[in-house]
Amino acid sequence: MKTLKELIKSTETTESNVNWDDSVSQVIQDSRLAKPGSLFVAIRGSQLDGHQFVADVLSKGSLAVVESSCAMSGNGLIKVSSTREMLGKIASRFWGHPTQQLKLVGITGTNGKTTTTFLLDQVLTRMGLKTGLLGTVHNKIGTQILESNLTTPGALELQQLFHKMGQNKVDVCSMEVSSIALDQSRPLGSQFQIGVFTNFTQDHLDYHKTMEQYFEAKMKLFIDYSLPCVVINLDDPKAQQILALTKQSRQLTFSLKDPQASFCATESSFGKRGTRAKIVTPHGIFELQSPLIGLHNLQNSLSVLAIVEGLGLELSSAISALVDATGAPGRLERAMTGEYYPNVFVDYAHSHDALENVLRSLQQLRGDSKCKIITVFGCGGDRDRGKRPKMARVASKYSNVTIVTSDNPRTEDPQTIIDEIETGINRQTTQYYREVDRRLAIYLALKMAQPEDLILIAGKGHETYQVIGNQKQDFDDKCVVKDYYNS
Repeated sequence: MKTLKELIKSTETTESNVNWDDSVSQVIQDSRLAKPGSLFVAIRGSQLDGHQFVADVLSKGSLAVVESSCAMSGNGLIKVSSTREMLGKIASRFWGHPTQQLKLVGITGTNGKTTTTFLLDQVLTRMGLKTGLLGTVHNKIGTQILESNLTTPGALELQQLFHKMGQNKVDVCSMEVSSIALDQSRPLGSQFQIGVFTNFTQDHLDYHKTMEQYFEAKMKLFIDYSLPCVVINLDDPKAQQILALTKQSRQLTFSLKDPQASFCATESSFGKRGTRAKIVTPHGIFELQSPLIGLHNLQNSLSVLAIVEGLGLELSSAISALVDATGAPGRLERAMTGEYYPNVFVDYAHSHDALENVLRSLQQLRGDSKCKIITVFGCGGDRDRGKRPKMARVASKYSNVTIVTSDNPRTEDPQTIIDEIETGINRQTTQYYREVDRRLAIYLALKMAQPEDLILIAGKGHETYQVIGNQKQDFDDKCVVKDYYNS
């Protein structure tokens, strides 16, 4: 247990009426968990405001409440300017500053976060380190796999996970850091060893409203966390702006084309069995061989090598480890291949930039052959509507056949979502089909494909469900493919 004065500094409060020597048994933001000894932090969310439950929490015997806009007065109240900013700091102090016991790598950007965290985790594991991972697909402590509900966990869960990693002697944790989490200050209290920027393109405008606000949220990782080292994608237009913001940090860069980068790929070649390239590094030129397909995955591999350099580990061992590193589930993952089947891939791409990266990779695989590229995709409901026609334009440009269907429609009408996607379809460059039922859309693609064709089923990747209305229903793109061929 910690005392109140160990969890909250006097300089962080604007007003208080508590005994600072009292001991706290638990830190909570859910009023239903209140009990004697609790410290409740009132968070204002999109649907509920924790300040509404202050009186209830105190009536249950809670020790104190951290709040920022409560109309009450009396014992047990600690007023601060921002409860969101305080929550992570309090949680970190309660669990004994757990990120000081390991090396934490935070990876942000629109695309590539998940693949980069998985690649880094796989490489470090093969190099003999004990690792942790936090991200979209799952969380991991050593060999223990834990369910993930958010790309970046909430502040309380996050620090408790770090604490468990410390107990399990984890050396390095690879962590996806989302823009929403940064905007909500969830990682505050964490000590990052390295901050990584993958790229920046449109996404999440349902939350951030403008691209400027979206970018500002991303930049919090590089401004607010005193990073000892940064790893930056030099090919992204925002790179120079981030480098200017991080002059106090050690700066490592990676690029597919700029020889001035710390890590640059040359003489790259791509095939159905993977990627080969020469990598120019601060320690000389190395040959890279990877089972992953496409330029974007070569870029992800470069970022991993830069991270390894930033951690002070042996680069040659990391390059050897990449030979067997498979990346993340549902990222250009084969769902079916064989002499009598088309090459079928599933991918999580749900922004126009991510979709373009994957389709360009498939075009490289096709080469000069006459095989078709058939793309099945949709767009999520209750999310950024502006990217819908943009994704359609990308699919039209790179696909011989485009089939638009449902993704996770949530509470939106699936037909309306498809209507908005359809405005970006170019029927001069692609054969277009519309099928709202995702299973039937996938079956349509498989039915029209020849064994030499390439099929991309985009948008859901590793997900094993579909959200229709408020219901989460079992649905796995890979299983649907196998069902078709087994029926």
